[in-house]
Order: sequence, then structure tokens, then C-alpha cells
Amino acid sequence: MLRKIILLVLFSFVFAPHAFGQESLPTPSPTPIKYDLPHPGMLPDSPFYKLKVLRDKVMLVLIQDTNKKAEYHLLLADKRIHMAKLLVDKGNVELAKETALKGENEITNLVNLLKDKREKPSKELFDRVETASMKHQEVLGEIAKKVGDKDKETFETVIYFSKVNLEELRKIYKYY
Repeated sequence: MLRKIILLVLFSFVFAPHAFGQESLPTPSPTPIKYDLPHPGMLPDSPFYKLKVLRDKVMLVLIQDTNKKAEYHLLLADKRIHMAKLLVDKGNVELAKETALKGENEITNLVNLLKDKREKPSKELFDRVETASMKHQEVLGEIAKKVGDKDKETFETVIYFSKVNLEELRKIYKYY
């Protein structure tokens, strides 16, 4: 619970200047987004999952190329959003909420990486992240429909952060 609060506070501070100035952000398309989320492998409810997380952190440290690091953040985000869906299907909504927040945090890390490096992503990477973000919003919207009202709010918050991240990515692509 504490980790979820910390993640929400972190998101709030990172996007506070953007959140107050905008009325609404574009919503995902009503037609299904053609983007396949990768198989996530081991889920967070596995006793060995922490080893997977450690491996992922080591990989991020070892990757030096900005575009490759951004692609790895995207892969981790895709897997975590898919994990959240699978966890909800298994009835583990609390862990799904935490996992969805962590998944979107990977996109935040990707956007911040590009901002910090002041580097325009390749057209291919930009298109993939844009499509993936819309797919994430679609999947999270489906999850929000499946869960109770008290849990729905978390998934709607993650959708909001996904929209903000996407708009920030579009600004980076346009600016640099």
C-alpha cells in the first residue's frame, strides 16, 4: 500500500505542471489497437519474481544506447501492463494495481530518458511507443470495467498518466 502511495505521489510531482493546465486529453480509439503485448513470463505473485526485477534493473544499467534503453523500458512497460491484466483475471486486483502503476512508470522513465538526453526518438521508436501507449490505455480501460469502483480509480489514474506521458512524448518528438 505504501509503495502505491509513493508511486502516485511521484507521478503527481512529475506531471503536476501539466495536469493543472489541461482540461482533457484525447481518448483511445474505439476500435481495437493493433499491437501485441509480449508474454510477460513470470508474474509478480511468483516467489522468484524479485530475481526477474533484479535482472531487469541490471539490464537497464548495462544498456548505454539511448534508443535501446528506451526500447527496454517499453518492453518492461508492455509486460507489466499485460501482467496487470493477467493478475486481474486471476483475481489478484491489489497486485494488478501495483503492477499497472509500475508499468506506466516505465513509460515515464522512457519519456524522462529522452528529455534528459535531449534526443529525438527515431520515427520507428516514436510510432511503437505511441501505439503501445494507446494499447495500454485500451487494456487498462478493459481492466477498469472488470473491477469494483474502489479499484477502478487506480486503473483510471494509470490511464490518465499514460495520456500525459504520450502527450509529453509527442512534444519531445516535435521539439527535438
